[in-house]
Amino acid sequence: MKTYHFTVVDTGTPLREAFELWLESLHARQASPKTIRGYRSEVGAFIRFLEAEGITTLAEVQPTHIRKWLIHRRETGVSPAQLHHDWRKPRTFWRWALREELVPHDAFAKVEAPKLRYAVKPALTPEQVEALLKACEGKNWRRLRDRALLLTLLDTGARACEVHSLTVGDANRETVWVQGKGGKQRPLFLSPTTRLALRRYLNACPYSRTDDSPLWWGKKGALTLWGLLEVIEKIGKRAGITPLGAHVFRRTHAVWSLRSGIDLARLQKMLGHSSVSVLLKHYLPLLESDLKEAHQQHSPVNTLLNSRKRRE
Repeated sequence: MKTYHFTVVDTGTPLREAFELWLESLHARQASPKTIRGYRSEVGAFIRFLEAEGITTLAEVQPTHIRKWLIHRRETGVSPAQLHHDWRKPRTFWRWALREELVPHDAFAKVEAPKLRYAVKPALTPEQVEALLKACEGKNWRRLRDRALLLTLLDTGARACEVHSLTVGDANRETVWVQGKGGKQRPLFLSPTTRLALRRYLNACPYSRTDDSPLWWGKKGALTLWGLLEVIEKIGKRAGITPLGAHVFRRTHAVWSLRSGIDLARLQKMLGHSSVSVLLKHYLPLLESDLKEAHQQHSPVNTLLNSRKRRE
């Protein structure tokens, strides 16, 4: 297990000290190093903004300061999604400060969240999946790896970091447990077709490995997460699908699972979403044509009128 070394920085101001104590509390709650680094960066920018405004204590922060922060961030050209993060993550810090009774008032209570507009990104079509797999054809061990990687992403709907965390021993299992967002564990399921592709890749892989070794390898050794993403991008270029990222396989898994009849509650658990509403927000817009067809088939107006016409 990776050890995270945490150091509290003594800056002297109550505002900065509260921020560092909050980060330490996240570490005590076993938040991942990645999560803590993200909060240090994004909430730290908010703290630096307040300090530039001459604020040294939590009690001095007012809703006007938060609005000025959001205006400042918007003027730098950040995306709507990032602007929402710039409101949400400092609010998380503030809620902790309220619980710890470090601040007497909720400065965020009167500051509305920036509107978050989700861009509907498409899933892969069957033709695109076929083109991607065709781009992985060949007996070279790296082509066998590419095919196994694509099938794993499509089969599980897992995030790139979750797929990257798999080991050689996981390739032989039907069910693999991974740790997702927020440290939550959930199972991934590998179909026989995917496990066969993984076995062929591992049989051809030239590196010496144990069951605990990383699953994904490149010509210079075990792949980093960024190396894995680069492999996916290169497969997309060979198939004429650019840009290609790992998340499109997650969308494709969700959309085609829904089209095959899976219920929302089970899909939510399989993908590791916090709620069904999150699932609907991200993937239901991709099923507009399916919903339209279902409406035409089941609309009470259509069924009642057609039934009446048949009786006449």
